[in-house]
Amino acid sequence: MVDTTAEGARTTAAAVANAFLDIQANDRSQFPLIDQMKLQKLVFYAHAWWLAHTGQPLFGDDIEAWPWGPVVGDIYGSFKEFGRKPIQGKKANVLTRSGNGPFMKFELPDPPDPEVLSFLKNVWETHKGMSGVQLSNATHAPGEPWTIVKESYGTLDSKPRIPNTLIRDVFRSKLDATN
Repeated sequence: MVDTTAEGARTTAAAVANAFLDIQANDRSQFPLIDQMKLQKLVFYAHAWWLAHTGQPLFGDDIEAWPWGPVVGDIYGSFKEFGRKPIQGKKANVLTRSGNGPFMKFELPDPPDPEVLSFLKNVWETHKGMSGVQLSNATHAPGEPWTIVKESYGTLDSKPRIPNTLIRDVFRSKLDATN
């Protein structure tokens, strides 16, 4: 479930995923279409670079280390029906409280604010030319957060959480290396 109370979080992972699907729909250039794997990695890279630039989480959802790389479980659940095919005609929902009572409902999240959307468009421009497999391979490189967690746990059977502090520190060092 989404932690919408995460301190400093600007949006939800569902809103980020939906924004990438919208950005893709408006892009008339050539690139591999967004499938489940590509969407997961775009969401991860957006969160990672946001953490590196701001020190705050882009969203409150946990990023977990799954065998094929970083994954937000709720995003996986929203799009698992597509398997390896391009995602078309569907958006991710969030679980929200219905009124003041104990009832919950699924609904579309609010879209990201203009600053976040501009940031996501930059992430898209940087990564759109890569397939999901290529992006996944990049997350498995030595020194990447997913790799550090995998090496620490030895197995990913429990789908451990990748700490935001680890993601922030790894990506901040990439920023420092380019400056």
